[in-house]
Amino acid sequence: MFEELTHKIHDLIMSSLEPMSSELIELNIKQRAKTFVVGLLVDRPQGGITIDECSAINKHIVRELERMRLLGENFEVDVASPGVDRPLKTCRDFERVRGRCVRFHLRGPLDHKLEYAGIIREVKDTAVVIDARGQMMELNFDNIHKAVQVL
Repeated sequence: MFEELTHKIHDLIMSSLEPMSSELIELNIKQRAKTFVVGLLVDRPQGGITIDECSAINKHIVRELERMRLLGENFEVDVASPGVDRPLKTCRDFERVRGRCVRFHLRGPLDHKLEYAGIIREVKDTAVVIDARGQMMELNFDNIHKAVQVL
């Protein structure tokens, strides 16, 4: 039942975010006592969502959840920006920071090192190409343990 409810809420959020030029990064639904808590991380495709945009999305999602009566009357919605220091996970995340410096922590060594920093030059289906101090390197997604933008 909870899985079906999660899918319905996910679909509602996705259809709500598209016209607002925003995308869902993460969705968490929890139940605290008798209250459902819907947590969203949202961003713009190019990054840089504002507090006002998060607030507008929050109000819209609350209205839609009330209208559809998916969670009853006891629920909260928390919409937040993922922040520039959040870990990068998907191809879209890496595309968003193309041309910027990213620090990579690898699962296994590449050229005897587990950590690299470089400017993202290309994002492929299975790897990201970085310029690490003039050396072009291809890092496979399955070997990336963690990647964060260098601020």
